[in-house]
This record gives sequence, C-alpha cells and structure tokens, in this order.
Amino acid sequence: MAYTISQMAQRFGVEPHTLRFYEKEGIIQPERTPSGIRSYTEENVAQLEMAMCLKSTGMPLREIKKYFDLVEQGDETLDQRLEIFTSHREHVLAEIETLQKYLCKIEYKIQWYQGFVADKKKQAG
Repeated sequence: MAYTISQMAQRFGVEPHTLRFYEKEGIIQPERTPSGIRSYTEENVAQLEMAMCLKSTGMPLREIKKYFDLVEQGDETLDQRLEIFTSHREHVLAEIETLQKYLCKIEYKIQWYQGFVADKKKQAG
C-alpha cells in the first residue's frame, strides 16, 4: 500500500515538513510518482517507526542517521548496528531509572496531599 505525505504525517502525529526533513537527512526515502509526488511504502512506515522510537528515547539525530546509513550498507554493518542499539539501551535504562526516582517523589507528594486534604475535611466537618 502507498501513503501520501499527509497520511504519513497524520499516522505519526507529525507535520509534513518533519517527513521532508527526515527525507533530506536520508533517514527515509519515499518513492516518487511520475509527477514527483512522494509515495510512502510499508518499508517507509517501518523506517519512520524506528526513527520515531529512537528519537523519542533520546537518540540524537546524527546517531539515527548513522544507523540508517549502516542499514543501507548491508549485513557487513550488523555488529555496528548491534552496538548502536546496545549503547542506546543503556541510555534508555538510565533514563527509566531517573524517571522512577522522580515518580517516587511525585507519589510521595500525592499521598501527603491526600492525607492533608482528608485531615482538613475532618476538621471542617
């Protein structure tokens, strides 16, 4: 199935200029109709899903580009791609650990406020 730039933008919750930027950076390469209109394939969908995953988990654009360049080079780059994902996993796990600490602080404050509000209601009632 082929998708238009508008359909892809809507599917991924981005603006069309974001897709054009990813194309300019060499991250995705949509096909073109004879009249020059971009036509996105299922392969482009998978590429964009991976790019958005990596971006959303804090990978810099230059690293995302490096990954897609390695994919284009073929199987001789499998070890390098594995290293990119292994390293990025460490980054994501560290970020999750930090977020867990922050979540504990937020949970503590919620409990504190719930108790404070309950006490105030008892005093008023």
